[in-house]
Amino acid sequence: MGKLNIELCPETGICSIIKANGEKIDLMPDEVDNLRQAGNAPDGVKKVIAEVDSQFADKLDSEELKQLSSELK
Repeated sequence: MGKLNIELCPETGICSIIKANGEKIDLMPDEVDNLRQAGNAPDGVKKVIAEVDSQFADKLDSEELKQLSSELK
């Protein structure tokens, strides 16, 4: 099991990413598409997250970035 709780709403396309400590970020469908386009590039994933919340992105470790890219294919 990953370190992040990633919830993707099938109706709206909004994605919630929740860290173990409760920190949360919500991504709009176009931002989720940008994450998917970043593929397996951790720097690309982090850049997309930083455009929404740079502080949240700075706190993501490499394992969490890999989890995001693998779960949001």
